[in-house]
Amino acid sequence: MDRLLLNKIFDKELDSKELIQIRREFHMYPEVSGEEYQTMERIAALLDQWKIPYAKGVAKTGVVVRMKGNRDGKNIALRADMDALGFEEMNKELPYCSRNKGVMHGCGHDVHMTILLGVIKMIQALDGDFPGSFTFIFQPDEEGTGGAARMIQEGCLKNPEIDHVLGLHVEPAYPVGKIGVVYGKMYAASDMITLKVYGKSSHGAQPQNGADAIVITANIINTIQTVISRNTDPTDAAVCTLGRIEGGNVRNQLAEYVQCEGIIRTLDPQTRISTRNRIKQICESTAAAMGGRAELEIRESYGSLITDRAVTDLVCQVAKDQLGQDSVVPEPGPQLTVEDFSYFAAACPSGFYHLGCASPDKTPAVPLHNSRFDVDEHCIAIGVRLQTELALRLAEQGN
Repeated sequence: MDRLLLNKIFDKELDSKELIQIRREFHMYPEVSGEEYQTMERIAALLDQWKIPYAKGVAKTGVVVRMKGNRDGKNIALRADMDALGFEEMNKELPYCSRNKGVMHGCGHDVHMTILLGVIKMIQALDGDFPGSFTFIFQPDEEGTGGAARMIQEGCLKNPEIDHVLGLHVEPAYPVGKIGVVYGKMYAASDMITLKVYGKSSHGAQPQNGADAIVITANIINTIQTVISRNTDPTDAAVCTLGRIEGGNVRNQLAEYVQCEGIIRTLDPQTRISTRNRIKQICESTAAAMGGRAELEIRESYGSLITDRAVTDLVCQVAKDQLGQDSVVPEPGPQLTVEDFSYFAAACPSGFYHLGCASPDKTPAVPLHNSRFDVDEHCIAIGVRLQTELALRLAEQGN
């Protein structure tokens, strides 16, 4: 689509004040993962007001909007996550501070939903004069158990078959007008582990009569760190953290049972498999060698988010066209945090980037997942412009 025409549409249809008001309403009434019922209804009410058809209740609280153009083109999906975090907001001086006690949009999902609604309004203004089709996905439970996977299972990438998915995340490390990009591996895969160690109880003054589950566990904890330092390629990245441990009954008795809980984070799919296997082997063999027994339970969570090179190239080009040649910040590498957009990226070639949301005079701002997190709301209109042009240019590629 001609950029001059697109800019005229932005100038005519993009109502920043309306979008800011929408964002503030989302912010005032946040809901935690899996409980986004009122958030779903607020989205539905706006779509009804704009006379845009939708399906709600996808993956329980998700919303899906589909729009088809009058020309051949690719089928593009855009995703925004909906859920908030379970802690109290401390920005009590703000008129739009959370009204829901103990819940806060501390990760910017209120902004993500608002941007996606803005893109919907921009595409609606084209009155079908665009190539391909667009699917807009309001996805619940990103902070919980992976709502993206359930949205996909319920068909959000089907009918039509989606060619590319676009996503973004606000980033307070960058000022408004900048974006951060990573080529390839961007976020880690996550596995949740529970280690159960069984020993044999005896009096603490007669350790020869038992098998100390605490000592066995201590050896396992120390040894599994060698998986990272000695079994993982130094140019790759992995981490194993045991964040909770419980065992023993009294001070003068060998513990019969210890339980630990933790995470494994990896970037490479093969490293993920080999790390899990090696840790399991160490747990079982160490316990057996010391007269006990160990069981390692692994619950697979999000996969590694790997962006597509061609789509990321386009992200950079559109940002430079709209925001200037210095607007793109090449990030130093992947993070070992997780993002369930990885399910979309695994399903089809996708693009994901960080949208600067800090005021220029307050960079870096308060970080994500902080009780005082907030954004410079100028980032909303920028996000709408970027996502709209990206979607249109992707849809017309190859036609």
